[in-house]
Amino acid sequence: MNRTAVRMLATMILASSMAHDPILHGDEPVRWTVPDVLRSVPPLAHDYAGRLPMITWPAFVMSTNDTSFRDRKPMPPEVYRELASRGLTQRIPLHEGYIEMARAIQSAGAAVIFVEGWGGNGPYDLGTDPLHRLPADYKIAQGDHHYACPLLFEGWRVKADNIRSILRKYREAGIEVSAAWLDWEVEPLVWSRGRWEQAAACSRCRKLFPRRVLDSWKEYVNFIMALRADLFSAYVAAPILEIYPGCSVTDWEKVYSSPECPTPSCWGTWKFPPMSLGLFTAANPVAYGNDIYYREHWSTNWNYPLDQEHMDRLYTHVMLGQISAHMENALRLESEKQCVPWVCRYCPDVDDDKVPILSRSRYREILRHIWLRGADSMQIFNEPRPKHPEIAVEEVEDAVAVYDEMLAYREFLEDGRVMNTEVPEVTWNGAIWSGLKLGDRAVVRSFTQDSADAAFSLKPWPDAQEIRLVAPPTGRTWLLRREADRVTAEPVE
Repeated sequence: MNRTAVRMLATMILASSMAHDPILHGDEPVRWTVPDVLRSVPPLAHDYAGRLPMITWPAFVMSTNDTSFRDRKPMPPEVYRELASRGLTQRIPLHEGYIEMARAIQSAGAAVIFVEGWGGNGPYDLGTDPLHRLPADYKIAQGDHHYACPLLFEGWRVKADNIRSILRKYREAGIEVSAAWLDWEVEPLVWSRGRWEQAAACSRCRKLFPRRVLDSWKEYVNFIMALRADLFSAYVAAPILEIYPGCSVTDWEKVYSSPECPTPSCWGTWKFPPMSLGLFTAANPVAYGNDIYYREHWSTNWNYPLDQEHMDRLYTHVMLGQISAHMENALRLESEKQCVPWVCRYCPDVDDDKVPILSRSRYREILRHIWLRGADSMQIFNEPRPKHPEIAVEEVEDAVAVYDEMLAYREFLEDGRVMNTEVPEVTWNGAIWSGLKLGDRAVVRSFTQDSADAAFSLKPWPDAQEIRLVAPPTGRTWLLRREADRVTAEPVE
C-alpha cells in the first residue's frame, strides 16, 4: 500500500470513527489489522508527548495476510503516526534485521521499543554441554523437560555479547531506543518441583551449588530467584544500558518482593521470595483476565453462582494483587523505578467455556486502578483468539480509552505518590479505591462490587481532616484539595 493510499485510508477511518459498531463493521467481524484498530480506537484527546507509548503483543499488520512484519518490511510512516496518535507503537524484536523498520518508526515520530518472547532453556542452550548430567535411569517428570544446569554462565555471556552487537548496529544507524521490554520466560525458573529434582540428581550441580541449597525445595526456590535476578541484571539489563543508558528495561514478572510483603505470582498461586529489580529500570507486574483463576481459586464457601458478576470479583482480586504488593514494596524502598505491567482482559489458558470472560466495564475499572497504583505505561497482551477474535481489538480500544482518561491527570501519573495498595477480597462489598497524591492535591478513583453505593472514609494527609467519599457500582473519580487542615472533594463527571 503506497503512502497516498494510507493517507486516504486514515482519513476515511477517522471520518467514520464516531459511527462504528465496536464489534462489527458492516457484516465483517473485527480482525487484528491496522484498519480495524484505527476504526475502533480514536486518537488520544490528551497530549502524551515525552511519555512512553503502549505496545501490543501481536504486531500491527495491514491485513490478515500481510507478512510485512515477518518479512521485516516497514509500513509507511503514516501508519506509525496514526498509531502514535493513539498512544501506541509497533513493537519490534531485539534483532538487527529490524533496523529499517525501526528507522521508519522513528522517522514517523514514534518510539522504538523492543519486545520479544523467549522460552525453554534460553541462553543456556548457547553454551557448551549445558544440560543436567542425570543418572541413566532418571525419569523426567511429566510436563518437564531436560533442563540446564543453572550455574553455567557461558551461554549467558554469549547472549550478552549478542545483545551488545545488535544494539551497537542500531546506535550506528542513528536509532534511539526508548525501551526494551522483554518477555524471556527462560530458565532458571521455579515453575515445577521437577527443576529442583533434576538439579539435586545432577552430578555437576551437586558440585557447583552451595551446601544445603539442593536439600529442600524452599531453599532451591530462594536461591534460584536470587540467581535469576543476578543473571538478568548482568547479562541482559547491563548490556542494554551500556549502549542505551536512558532505556526503559524490564522483563516478565520483574517485581519487588520482601519478607514483610511477599508479592504474589501473577496467577496468585504462590508468593515470591525477597526480590529486587537489580539493574532493571522498570518493573513488570502482570494483570491478566485468565480463566485459570476459576480452577485455582474458586471457593464453594463463597456460595456464589458462576456468573459474570461473581467471576469479575475474582478477576479483580487477582489482577490487582501483584501490582499492589509490588508497589507496596516500592514505596517502602522509596524506589523511583518505572512500572510497566502486562495487561489483558481475555487469557484462556484453560479455555473453559463455562468460565465467564472478564467484562469490559470491569476491565476498564481495573485498568484505572492499575494506573493509579503506579503504572507508567502498559503492554497489552491481546493475542487474537480463535473463539473471540474481536477481543484483540477491543482490548486495545479499552486500554487506550482508559489511558486517555488518566492522561487528564498526567501530572499525578508522573509525580504523584501511590495512596493505596490494599487488595479487595473476592467477597468484599465495601469501597475499592486507588489514588495518587501530589502536594496538596490528589486524584482518587472508587467503586464497589455491591449493587448499592458504598461510603468510605479517607485521610489523605495525616495533619488534615478525614473526608467521607462514595464508591458507586459504576465507579467515580474524585479530585481532592487541601487548604490548611480542611479537605474538599469534587466528583469528576
